[in-house]
Amino acid sequence: MAEKKALIIFFGIFISVQAQTMRYNEPIKQEAVDVCRRTTGMYFMASSLACVPCPNNTTVRPDGLGCMCPIRSRIVRDFGAGNIECATCPDRMVPSSTGYNCVRCPNDNFDAANNICASSACSGNQAILTEQDLLGNWYTNGSVLEKRCQTCNDETQANAARDRCVKCTNVFPLTENNSCTCQNSYGGFCFPTSDIDPKIQSSSLNTIKGTNIESAFFKDNLIAAYIMCSKYDNSTACQVLGNMCVLILYDYTAALSNTFSTVCDCYFDVLPAASKIWPPGKPWLYYVESDKRAMKSSDIIIDPMITTQYTFDPASYLQYRVARYNLNGQYIDTSDMFSRRFQLCVDTNKRANAAFRFGTYYKQTCTISALDLWDTTKYPLEFFDLYLKVTTNGVDQLLAIPINILNFKNTDSDNRASSAANWLLVRRFFLVDNQAMIAEGSRSQPAVMVRYAKSIQIVVRLQDDTTTGLIYPPYFKIDYSTVTRTDAVNGASVDISFEVTYTMTQTKYERDFQIAIGTLSTLGVIYAGYRTWVWSKRSGRPAIDFPSIINFIFFVSGSLSNVFFVVSFGLAFYWLVFFKRQSVVFLVHPENQALTDWLGLFAAAFALKCLELIHMIVMQCTVDIFLIDWERSRGAVSVDAETGKRREIPVSIWRTYFVANEWNEIQTTRKINNVFQIFAVVFFLLVVGFENVTTKDPLGNVVKDATDFKADYSNIFRYGTAVCVYLVIGVIQWIFFVFIYERFVEDKVRQFVDLCSMSNISVFIMSNNHFGYYIHGCSVHGKADTDMREMFVMMKKEEEDIVGKRGLEPGSDQQTFMIALPKKLRQKYELVIGQARLESAAAVARTEQGKGGRLIGTITEKQVEAYKAMNSFFTSFIDNSLRDIRYVVKDKTFLETIMDTEFLDSTEKGIFYKDNGHSFDQVLFYVEGPRTWQERPWLMSASSFKCSNQIMLLDSSPAFSELLKCPSASIIGTT
Repeated sequence: MAEKKALIIFFGIFISVQAQTMRYNEPIKQEAVDVCRRTTGMYFMASSLACVPCPNNTTVRPDGLGCMCPIRSRIVRDFGAGNIECATCPDRMVPSSTGYNCVRCPNDNFDAANNICASSACSGNQAILTEQDLLGNWYTNGSVLEKRCQTCNDETQANAARDRCVKCTNVFPLTENNSCTCQNSYGGFCFPTSDIDPKIQSSSLNTIKGTNIESAFFKDNLIAAYIMCSKYDNSTACQVLGNMCVLILYDYTAALSNTFSTVCDCYFDVLPAASKIWPPGKPWLYYVESDKRAMKSSDIIIDPMITTQYTFDPASYLQYRVARYNLNGQYIDTSDMFSRRFQLCVDTNKRANAAFRFGTYYKQTCTISALDLWDTTKYPLEFFDLYLKVTTNGVDQLLAIPINILNFKNTDSDNRASSAANWLLVRRFFLVDNQAMIAEGSRSQPAVMVRYAKSIQIVVRLQDDTTTGLIYPPYFKIDYSTVTRTDAVNGASVDISFEVTYTMTQTKYERDFQIAIGTLSTLGVIYAGYRTWVWSKRSGRPAIDFPSIINFIFFVSGSLSNVFFVVSFGLAFYWLVFFKRQSVVFLVHPENQALTDWLGLFAAAFALKCLELIHMIVMQCTVDIFLIDWERSRGAVSVDAETGKRREIPVSIWRTYFVANEWNEIQTTRKINNVFQIFAVVFFLLVVGFENVTTKDPLGNVVKDATDFKADYSNIFRYGTAVCVYLVIGVIQWIFFVFIYERFVEDKVRQFVDLCSMSNISVFIMSNNHFGYYIHGCSVHGKADTDMREMFVMMKKEEEDIVGKRGLEPGSDQQTFMIALPKKLRQKYELVIGQARLESAAAVARTEQGKGGRLIGTITEKQVEAYKAMNSFFTSFIDNSLRDIRYVVKDKTFLETIMDTEFLDSTEKGIFYKDNGHSFDQVLFYVEGPRTWQERPWLMSASSFKCSNQIMLLDSSPAFSELLKCPSASIIGTT
């Protein structure tokens, strides 16, 4: 077996020392075997993928991979490929079978037409035309070598060429050794003792890294490959030695040493000391300096030498070319990477080739049976040198692509480090090694374990500070893993992944991101401070206290959540639109730190928005609402059933209860139908297919072919698309509600104001201690507790405009106001209501302690008395008949309206500010204006991450609506 492998190595590819050299990161002209064949006198050098001329007096071999001597020329020396020298034979003489001598035909039987010995020179089935006897002596005729006819004996027979009797040995003796005795036999070769380096004879070199397996292949071929490569520049042997180094994942001793610790140390030993120049005839494996130190990775992967422009429209493809070699160092071919060649996962060619469309974030994962990896037909062991086809000045060239083997680590390099500065980049890789780990002691058995490429990631980076679609050299990240034969037989499976990602410098983005966040956050904090000042002023707090600080924190939360929403949505919308619509590529999907920053911003905005919603609900639930009943008793009297005393018939409480109930109903009135909003968004995203726009690829199609590859969804793109769809549908609903539904169907807020007028009930809303809203519901008829006939007559009078206006001021229709309350009014309110609450609480406590008492009667009497007192007080205040507590009615200034505050002092005299007819809806959960627009998109945007559909449904659920009705709010006049 070893002797057969030796013949493959020896008769393989040889590379001439005279060939061109290859420099790091220097593109080479794209050549192929057929191209070289079409050029006279040129052969294809497999190690450098270039066409090289044959020496003088030689011709190109039929396979195009080397040179040979022409007809009637003998070999002077031949070390393969173009390293050959020939000499022309004398007239009527032909080259010997070895090619190294010239011989005469028997009986001068020369075929001048074909320059060979005539076919009739020898007769008989066992006759051969030979040049040497069994002892190896040449037949001569005088001083001239000649061929003679011989007959093979019974134990041998003529070979197909009829130039010798077989059997014969396949051991190769070196030409300078005149003896057939083999001094040192390694891998089927015979070497002189002077060629044997003691350093190469260590048995530890045959052990695969990370295992205790002594490789049969290493034992058979390592020494022979090392000697043939180092002593005789045999290119095939150098390829075999390089392949062995790749199989142990490039493990080598970082410092220069006189001993060989690994196969890769043997490989470094055959290289001449040269910096950044790879010698001809040797496989290019490492990006290292002459002292074996790793080259600076930034010099390799951040080199702006590629001038090929990549675009989305028309679609550009990364045209990778790969040179393939087998385990024995033979060159197979140079081909492209299409058709699933590097993807162990099974898929269609159409989907697999999508990995190379520029801008497509490709990811394919699968699980395959581990036992399949031992199938050498399905997964042959091949080695790959990767190139990228680029165009420079109109000429196609091949640029070497670096490889980052993540499993590599030594004292100087760690290829899993996040910083590329610590990487050691290499050139060659394999997919599945199912041969090297066939153990020496069990050659007839399958490999003990298989090493396979668990994950392959292609990283493409745009060049910095350019918008013309230029890239740096791409690089591969490969992570290898192993699986044992025992585990495979027991049914183990392995996970495989193939991924393509794109990146770009984030310096400009980070600067813009920081400026936007810093500037807007500063404005947001200032605005929160201003809102806290307004709240403190309306609450009557003369100085900064603990409640002011707590409210400031919540106001800051709301302001920053809005800021973060604007920035996060702005970035998402920018990336979505410009990534999908760009022609010449200048923008890729954010990755790594940029994506982390955005996700952090989104999470912070969502959390802060939740705090703002909680604060808003708490503020609504702590509003004091007093229902002022203007109805007066008719003067009729009745006899009390219990006391027998005569008293006036009381005014009915049902009108007040009815108004309070309607207030609770409109607390959750929205200008957007939640159910329609959610279903419309889901319909457009999932049914129409807007979700398909959010994939991480250049395609912006809403409808995609099922046979096409579908990239992963981008969280950022989904967020931007979901919020856009949500906002558009919301705006359409808002426009419909405001301009059509409220005008032609019903306006529940204004209907509530009409209800108050018809019920003769005014609503006094104190959202803060010294600020609130007022709905003037005093009936122009002076009464509302009447029968249907009289109610109809009163409405008829109003229709005919023969009664006064409903407004607070004479001749005015203005019924709603924002009010700045005087201090004495609030003190009076708290005195009466607070005392009633304290007495009610005391009565409850006495009952709970078992002291007895008429609990219900006590509480009711105190509340009724308090209500009557406050009702009388408020009616007097509204009528402006209190001597020391008065108010004025006026319009807010333009600046006050914009800033939502009041500049005038209302400590002594209250101010009723005319509003737009529904300012009191600020204490309702009523979608109005930009303040609450953000709350809904946040709930919707969270759904783009598939983690908060419950929140969306809760937002539109009856239970949540009931919660927002704030049953804990104080509605005085309904108890």
